[in-house]
Amino acid sequence: MSPVHAVRASDHGPERRWPVVVVVAAVIVGTAVVVGVGTRGSSSPAATPATPAALVSAADAESSAWYCTGQTTSSGGAPGFLVLSNTTTQAVDAGISTVTDTGASVSAAVSVPAQGVLVPSSSMPSSGSWQAETVTLDGGGVSVSQAVHSPAGWSVVPCVSSTSANWYFASGSTAGSNGLYVALLNPTSSPVVVDLGFMTPTGPVQPVNYQGVVIDPGATLTEDVASEVQNASQVSTVVTARTGRVVASEVQTYAGSSSGLSLVQGLSQPQEHWAIPLAQESSGGSSEIDVFNPGSAPEKVTVHMRLASGPLAPLEDTVAPGGTWALATSHETRIPAGANYSAEVDATGGHGVVVSRAVVAPAAATVPQAGVATAVDSLTSSAAAHEWIVPPPGTQSSPAVSGAARNALTVLNVGSTPETFDAHAVEPGRRRLLATGTIAPGASAVVTGSTLSAAGFDPIVVSASGHTAVSEDLAPSGGVGVVGMPGVALAATLGH
Repeated sequence: MSPVHAVRASDHGPERRWPVVVVVAAVIVGTAVVVGVGTRGSSSPAATPATPAALVSAADAESSAWYCTGQTTSSGGAPGFLVLSNTTTQAVDAGISTVTDTGASVSAAVSVPAQGVLVPSSSMPSSGSWQAETVTLDGGGVSVSQAVHSPAGWSVVPCVSSTSANWYFASGSTAGSNGLYVALLNPTSSPVVVDLGFMTPTGPVQPVNYQGVVIDPGATLTEDVASEVQNASQVSTVVTARTGRVVASEVQTYAGSSSGLSLVQGLSQPQEHWAIPLAQESSGGSSEIDVFNPGSAPEKVTVHMRLASGPLAPLEDTVAPGGTWALATSHETRIPAGANYSAEVDATGGHGVVVSRAVVAPAAATVPQAGVATAVDSLTSSAAAHEWIVPPPGTQSSPAVSGAARNALTVLNVGSTPETFDAHAVEPGRRRLLATGTIAPGASAVVTGSTLSAAGFDPIVVSASGHTAVSEDLAPSGGVGVVGMPGVALAATLGH
């Protein structure tokens, strides 16, 4: 049985469906409703704000907000907590509103210490299996992330700082006993009508039960994808709001000889460039880079991989509209087992693609052996301030799991000229330099060992002279990429 409690659509208190005649109409429209960028109710690409889904507001901002989905309550199988990381020299007050899929809610007021980390504790909602949080901050410079855990594994991921009419997920699996869930939150003051569509190796799937789903203001719900899209080795997902805007995340559970739990942040828009700063192939394991084209035009996709010794010959494919290229990197003999490498994905021909990486380590490896993570998008790597916050996996007293630790911090230069970088641990009263250097175009700097472990559970701020992709690999896990945290872009100071 999946470690996450499955909630049937009919069990959701706040959820309603549009009349059957509307649902049938949605199904008749066909593939374009599932995978078209210009889907019903969505904005044109030009009208979409060009900001990352997760963006830390500038330190001098008057206020900011974050939205977190995908945790279960204590009665579910993947409970977790929030991590608030303050990089400023002033304490920042915050209000946290928690709501469950039954409509139960609680609120709490907290203060995030200056240059410190807070794992807030609050009373639990009276009922429900899944929960979502809205965090409202009286200022900026604070990132909000979340951690989840189960007997199968653990995961950390940034929350998102914006709502959207569209959300995309490149990877997913319902094969065997694997579980796949889409968690939704409507933090707005108006009802939202949502459609879910899925692309599988055998073609698009539009479950009637997942068309015309009404989410009331302030409500959250989670859909069990595996109950409708069964035994699919690869599932790409599109969440489309016909009206209004929502927040979406994906929960992937792996069962069988290799287990795992991943909470995956949704991507609000396809992009032309993606980066995986650090990857590794394990002997006896498997991994793939999933490139999903949710648009209406073919995308010519090129994957550039680079070992420490230099670049490899690129791989190319044309991804049809609505299609997913599952590039099995573990089958590429050009990548030696156990060697670190990076990957950059470029797409041309349409509005862009969505990219993530799925990893399954051998069963004998450390738990969790399996995980999935979204690649670093170009909006994040090219953020104007050229600063990224890497939140810690909890605090010393409240770690995500016992023994949670940083394994490797990677800074990849995705630009065309050499870039300099600095990485600082944010400690109360100061920022302490961890590493600095110059990175050639396409190359990366990897910080490991005692240099990185000295950061402990402090937030890390990476500053660079240009466009870079930042990510951190975490332990315990069965391999590189199973548990990780991307760098969260920091907005430029107001007026710049």
